Amino acid sequence: MRAILRHSARAIFVFLTLSGGTAFGAGNIDKGEAAFRQYCAQCHIPLPGDPLAAPKLDGVVGRPVAAVSDYRYSDAFLARKAEAMVWTEENLRDFIRGPREYIPGTVMQFVGIKRGSMRDDLIAYLKSLD
Repeated sequence: MRAILRHSARAIFVFLTLSGGTAFGAGNIDKGEAAFRQYCAQCHIPLPGDPLAAPKLDGVVGRPVAAVSDYRYSDAFLARKAEAMVWTEENLRDFIRGPREYIPGTVMQFVGIKRGSMRDDLIAYLKSLD
């Protein structure tokens, strides 16, 4: 039994080491683009001058929260900015799962994506926009 546990622990260690230290999947950029078009594009690829447009998401991974200068953020996002929050793959994954739960007070109408693999795909696509 100990041998099985030891081998399992080694396998998990190797997996986490090779995957960059997280248990998140790598994601599929093409599937992520499809998810972006389905869930995000209507707000995050705005028409010029659209007052309801959301900020552009290119370069979002690694960017401080509420950093797009020409967008008027909600107080909830400004509070996270004051905390010096930076968008990481991990917190984006949590945010995309349920924006209103992750940042209470957001005006974002999106209810979230529950399926983890689809969130991984979407993040892979967002990373490809850098």
